[in-house]
Amino acid sequence: MGDTTSDNIKLIAPELETFIDANAATVDLILEDVAGQITSAVYGAKQERAQRYLAAHFLTLINSGASGGNTGASGPVEMEKVGDEQVKYSSSWMDNLSDMSRYDETKYGRVYMIIRRGCIGAFMTVTP
Repeated sequence: MGDTTSDNIKLIAPELETFIDANAATVDLILEDVAGQITSAVYGAKQERAQRYLAAHFLTLINSGASGGNTGASGPVEMEKVGDEQVKYSSSWMDNLSDMSRYDETKYGRVYMIIRRGCIGAFMTVTP
C-alpha cells in the first residue's frame, strides 16, 4: 500500500488545487501526518483512500480559514458591519481550527468517517 499524494487530493477536491499548489510545505506536512495516522495495518487496501479524504478534510479546513470562509476574499475577514451591528473575527486563521477532528464539517471528513467505520470496528470491555 502506498501513501496518498497531492495529485490524488486534487482529483477529488479540485477546489483545493490553487491552495495546494501555493502551499506545498503545508500540504507535505499534512500528508506526513495522515501517513503516520492511517496505516495499512489498520486500513489495509483502503489506506490510500482514507489518507486522501482525511488530508482533503484538513486542507479544506485550513483553506476555508485562510480565505475567510471561502468567501473569495484575498485574506481572512476580520470584521463585518451592517448598520449598527458589528462582528469582529479572529485575525488568525489558525484560531478557527480549534478542533480539526470535526469530520462532519466537510464532505471529505464525512467520507473519511465512512471509510474509518468500515475498517475500525467498535469494541467494548468485558469484565469477567
